[in-house]
Amino acid sequence: MLRTLLLIFASLTLFGADVNEELLAAARRGDLASVKTSIEKGAAIETKTSYGQTPLYLAAMSGHQDVVDFLLAKGASTNVHDTFYKAPMLVFVLQRKHYDVAKALIAKGGSSPDDDLAAVGTRNADMVQAVLDKGKPSQASLDKAYEMALEQKQDAVAELLKKTGAQPPAPAVEVDAKVLESYAGVYKSEQLPFDIKVFVKEGKLYLQPTGQPELAPKAKSPTVFEYAPARAEFEFNSAGSLTLKQGGGNYQFKKAVTP
Repeated sequence: MLRTLLLIFASLTLFGADVNEELLAAARRGDLASVKTSIEKGAAIETKTSYGQTPLYLAAMSGHQDVVDFLLAKGASTNVHDTFYKAPMLVFVLQRKHYDVAKALIAKGGSSPDDDLAAVGTRNADMVQAVLDKGKPSQASLDKAYEMALEQKQDAVAELLKKTGAQPPAPAVEVDAKVLESYAGVYKSEQLPFDIKVFVKEGKLYLQPTGQPELAPKAKSPTVFEYAPARAEFEFNSAGSLTLKQGGGNYQFKKAVTP
């Protein structure tokens, strides 16, 4: 009897796995009829691939609007991150320019206006408006986005944010040239797989992560510099150590090379 029950349980488990795989495959190719059939058969709406992608994530990434709308109506979560790139669903959708899908994710999703604005950035006024239609971001988020729009010369976005209540950015703090020069060097971290080169050019501090363009952060104090487009803050704890604050994480760097 026990053996029979075990066999029945095993077959049910395999059946569940099969319908889940059917659902993932159908969502990926945009086959709405098969998506509905798989769910009717008992597939889990939040089933995931080995990289943590749900049916909604797969459909949204590929721009399958009808499948996205159906899954959102079924209550599928928009708060899903890819486990390989660590990227939220909305970021991938925007990268692929599936803007109508992105609007649906923003409108129906459970993320905050602050998170949505951070994902949308400041290069598309239509998408920024979609965030504002959902709800007003915090003053800090509005101000930061406004500063980014001004720096990137995104006039339409800047005007939109200004009308919503964004305040002009504070002027950069003047930092003594000798203090800036003391920060120059190459910094390495045990937490991240890249170095940061720090140098001074024409009296201004620049940072350049390995393989990336140089950045010109704005001084908030003699020790704290902010690069608004990447929502990154660099704090020099001393002439030989640097903390990168980004995405809720703090990453420590030590100066390894001095010019």
